Amino acid sequence: MSDDPVSDYPAFLKRLFALTRFGEKRSLDGPRAMNAALADPLSAYRAVVIGGTNGKGSTCAFLEAALRAQGLSTGLYTSPHLVSYRERIRLDGHDVPVSTLLKTGPRVLDAADRVRASFFEASWALAALLFAEHGVDVAIFEVGMGGRLDAANACEPVASAVVSVGLDHTRALGTTIPEIATEKGAIFRAGRPALTTAHDAAIPALKAWAPQLQRVAVRDDLPPLPLPGAHQQSNASLALALAAAIGHPAAPADLLGVRWPGRAERIDDVVIDCAHNPPAAEALAAWIDAAQAGPTPLGPLHLIFGGMADKDLGPIADALAPRVASVELVTPEYRRRAEAAALAPLFEGKAGPAALTVGRSVGAALDRRPAGHTTLVAGSCFLAGEARAHLLGLEFPEAGLYTTAR
Repeated sequence: MSDDPVSDYPAFLKRLFALTRFGEKRSLDGPRAMNAALADPLSAYRAVVIGGTNGKGSTCAFLEAALRAQGLSTGLYTSPHLVSYRERIRLDGHDVPVSTLLKTGPRVLDAADRVRASFFEASWALAALLFAEHGVDVAIFEVGMGGRLDAANACEPVASAVVSVGLDHTRALGTTIPEIATEKGAIFRAGRPALTTAHDAAIPALKAWAPQLQRVAVRDDLPPLPLPGAHQQSNASLALALAAAIGHPAAPADLLGVRWPGRAERIDDVVIDCAHNPPAAEALAAWIDAAQAGPTPLGPLHLIFGGMADKDLGPIADALAPRVASVELVTPEYRRRAEAAALAPLFEGKAGPAALTVGRSVGAALDRRPAGHTTLVAGSCFLAGEARAHLLGLEFPEAGLYTTAR
């Protein structure tokens, strides 16, 4: 390692992301092997595991803010990141410093090489070890996909929650709500708090894992939250219930310090949202409708849209098109991207857009966004990150990651 940690950071990220060559395995063998190779960091703190189709990241962020407001030391692991890999691992509310990653990361990468861990397994293990080294009181792990075979399920959580169950990742998790709920409910543990805000169709499958399942209702005493939308009120209510379940009841005001970018996030005249599947698009559409009917409507909307080729983008377009005046289709900087030109049929003939443009770059699309409109960027977390970086003058993609030659 050189004397300049920042100069070593790109090399560290390159080595970490190269682990994808081992494949995105769906098994707990790798995470368990990583935990053992790192001397069992999971035993150093209490863990909470949160899964779900949508809303799990926001719920994690609300819970972390509530616990930190009470003076607890917290660790938060989420994925994917929007702009910087450091966003995936937070220590006491802050993205992990580059110097901390470079101090601990090589040990994790060496272990990953020995057990042939994947990128996601190594990232989870890096978070688990950093939380132990930092001495956190509570670590919050967001499930990446599913639950039963996700790395986060290698924990023995003191409490678990499934936020929602919808149709996403159907090739891996199943094609029905009960099938997907069965995968997600595996994060519950017998005799330990198991909470959900999922709808009725998912409940029997979730209860098969946790007969003690508690269904959480939206609280009526929440203040105006930093994260807008009715769905965030549900996520906040679940976070408060989780805090109480692990012995740290929090006040609604404790949620006001939450930070979770890319969720109806306003930057000047642009709204950025990570909606990347049909349920998320429906929640975004409901927020748009409520905002337009409120005291400070958004005004005419211009949509910048792009997505991943493995996502069901048609229903997302169906939800958003009637609510916007114009659309520009773009191609995100990510290898699984859908090409902008291929998205045009999703919007043609829909009730909303009066103008449909097929572009290439989200940055160029933002620079030529129409005056007098609010611009909405949606369709993918990766697109949201790219837009956010452009608007805030941040490097994207970080250290060349995610790019594919055009």
